[in-house]
Order: sequence, then structure tokens, then C-alpha cells
Amino acid sequence: MKHLFWITTLLLFTINFSNANALPAVSWEMMSTMNDETGDMPDSLKALNYQLVEVSGFIVPLDDFSFDYVKEFLLVPDPMSCIHVPPPPPNQMIYVKMKRKIPLDMDYRGVAIQGTLMVTEPEAGLFSYELAGISAKEADIEFDDPFIEFDEYKLDDNALEESFLEDTFSEL
Repeated sequence: MKHLFWITTLLLFTINFSNANALPAVSWEMMSTMNDETGDMPDSLKALNYQLVEVSGFIVPLDDFSFDYVKEFLLVPDPMSCIHVPPPPPNQMIYVKMKRKIPLDMDYRGVAIQGTLMVTEPEAGLFSYELAGISAKEADIEFDDPFIEFDEYKLDDNALEESFLEDTFSEL
């Protein structure tokens, strides 16, 4: 009976300790609730300022023109987001500076970044987010691929070659 007590206590301690290490996941929907002009946000988001969190998204590289590793980047909600025209609103981009460079090829299906989230003071009159990244791991984020329809029309290379040859030499 005494052994059962210690085993149960150890099991409960292990479960509680493992849950204590889980970081809160911050969603893009939650971040969109911040007004980027006034900085107004719900208390639930204010509570995460300067806290360790995990955010999943897609990398837009900013540094070194390196195609292998990245240390500074924007994290955005979907792979089609771009910082050109039109860029996502400030509450849908996070400026991330990692402690160490991470491989850029881990971003094919998205990446989950763990680090300290900060709401920045207005720069050019707009509030935004920064994340001091500690670690990164691959994520499997579901997203709508607008180019998937083009895959349906992909021609077999052999069929394309035969068609070209038939069209070119049919008059001879």
C-alpha cells in the first residue's frame, strides 16, 4: 500500500511538472484583437506581454540574404503573406530575433517559435509585436494553397514533348 502511495505521488508530480513547462500558444486571431493604432487590446493579450509563449506561422527572411539559415525574420500567419504590396497589418506580423540562427528549410509547413512576446511602442504611430526567439520547431499548419488548382493542369513532360513534335513536324 505504501508503494502505491509513492507511485501515485510520483505520477501526479510528473504530470503537473510536464504541464507547467507547456507554454501558452498565441493565435493570430488573438493577436488581431490588438488595435495597431491605439494599442488597445483585451486583458488576455495584455497578460502575455513579456511572457514566454509559442507562436506558429511562416518565415519572411530579413537578414543576410542567406538561403540556408535565418536569425531575424517576420513571422506571418500564412505562406502567401508578403512584406511588399499589400503587407499584412502590423498586428498580423511579428518581428522575430532568434537567439541562434535556425535552418530556413524547416518552414515548408510552418514553424513554431518559442520566446518572449513583446508589444512594441508605436513606431510611425503603429503598435506591433516582437518576439525574442529561444527555440524553433517544424509545425504542420493547415492553409489554403491558392496555386493548388495549377497542379491539376500539370502536363506530363512526355506528352508535352510528343505534342510539340507532332505540331512542329506535321506539315512535313
